[in-house]
Amino acid sequence: MSDISVSSPHAEDPAAAKAQMRKQAAILRQQEADRYPHAAEILAGHSQLLLTNFGPGVYAAYLPIRSEISPLPLIVALHHAGQPTAMPVTPAEGQPLNFCLWAVGDALEDGPYGTRQPLASETPVLPDVILAPLLAFDLAGWRLGYGGGFYDRTIADLETRGHTAKVIGLAYDGQKLDKLPIGPYDMPLDAVLTPSGLHRPQS
Repeated sequence: MSDISVSSPHAEDPAAAKAQMRKQAAILRQQEADRYPHAAEILAGHSQLLLTNFGPGVYAAYLPIRSEISPLPLIVALHHAGQPTAMPVTPAEGQPLNFCLWAVGDALEDGPYGTRQPLASETPVLPDVILAPLLAFDLAGWRLGYGGGFYDRTIADLETRGHTAKVIGLAYDGQKLDKLPIGPYDMPLDAVLTPSGLHRPQS
């Protein structure tokens, strides 16, 4: 487990504490990516573990950027297991994510913020399981993201629409920290999948 910690001046300010941690966590994740180049293929071997724990349904993931662990081999495995797979369509700032059906090999188009996303003509779906990227996670199941709040808003939006989705973080094992700062709008993860397996939140 990493020894990244939050210094005391920001202990009462989650936003400042998170900002302080993001740069350190990004460096740590890059080190993990360099150290374990085959981690994505190992994740793909856990597809049945996901299905056993979270059942069949629409599995949505992300197109990896920077040093994010790639979900694409896992998406291929889930697709071959008969599950519909999807990718997010990046919305305007402050809005929740939308999702469209997408399988590895399908066409993509440019989205905002330098992202790539499914074609506008693809079928919109509500995901049953969202596989989310992260900078770090902790033992209690909290996620450190990039600060845009997309995933927190998305889960809240799905709930207001009467749809519940499980959110599983994808990470390298070395991205686990003891404790992350928590803001008022943060949504906890249901689990984190790493090359070593599935990690449920600990109270």
